[in-house]
Amino acid sequence: MQVVIILAVALSLILAVILSFASSVLEVEEDPRLQDIIDMLPNANCGACGNPGCKGMAEAILREDAKLSQCKPGDQDMREAIAEYLAETPNESGEFTKTKM
Repeated sequence: MQVVIILAVALSLILAVILSFASSVLEVEEDPRLQDIIDMLPNANCGACGNPGCKGMAEAILREDAKLSQCKPGDQDMREAIAEYLAETPNESGEFTKTKM
């Protein structure tokens, strides 16, 4: 019985170390501006823009693959706020995202 417990604990520790290592190696870094843009969008997650929700729209904006006018529930103030934010906030490489209205 004690052998089983010792093996279970040892196996748990080994798997924990493997998961910890994999977590650091396989980590995907997100653009820090992504959450800010998601917060500026109306968060209707309607898909009317052609993207799978507001997070998809924000990702498309950062990739310069979407026009701000694609967001149907959004208004002109929202578009201007996002364009101004992106004009003032570069990515981690120091590059600015060009917005399309």
